[in-house]
Parts: sequence; C-alpha cells; structure tokens
Amino acid sequence: MSYNTTNLIDDLKILIPEVEEELAQRISGIPGDGGIKQLEHIRDELIQISESAKMDKIPEKSMRYTAFSRYVIDEWALDSVLGKKLCVLADKYKRLK
Repeated sequence: MSYNTTNLIDDLKILIPEVEEELAQRISGIPGDGGIKQLEHIRDELIQISESAKMDKIPEKSMRYTAFSRYVIDEWALDSVLGKKLCVLADKYKRLK
C-alpha cells in the first residue's frame, strides 16, 4: 500500500498535538528538544501542510521541503522520539505521490 494524502492527514492529526504538548512543556519550563519559537514554527508548518493536503494542493515533489526537519537534524538529540517521528513524516511527505 502506498502512502497517500489521506495517510498524511491522519499522521498530521497525531503529530500536531504531540508538537503542541512539547510546546506546552517548554512554556511550563520543562526542558526538552526544541525551544518555544522553534516548536511554534514546527507546529505552524505542520498545520500548513495539513491544510494543503485537505485542499488537495500538495506542491510538486521538487517543492516539497520541510524547514522543521533541519531543526531536528541539526539541533535535537539523536534519540528524540518526537524528532524521529518528524523526520519520518518529512520523508513520507517528500515521497508522497
């Protein structure tokens, strides 16, 4: 079974709340991967991707890049569970047919 827009939307429904929870933890002073501004940016980018998918307006493959994956790769701990989920999503998004 290939990964499609419906799968992407379903994954985002799970991942966006996880990012929001991580953001709430940073706001509360609980340390972890990503700062407040970074997590806000990630959340906003995921919402934008979700809205594009819902409207069936996914950019062509050459235009599908994610800024959030750079944060995760460059700055987060290698064993970050959320970071791994974000990277997997970014890869699936780039390969989406």
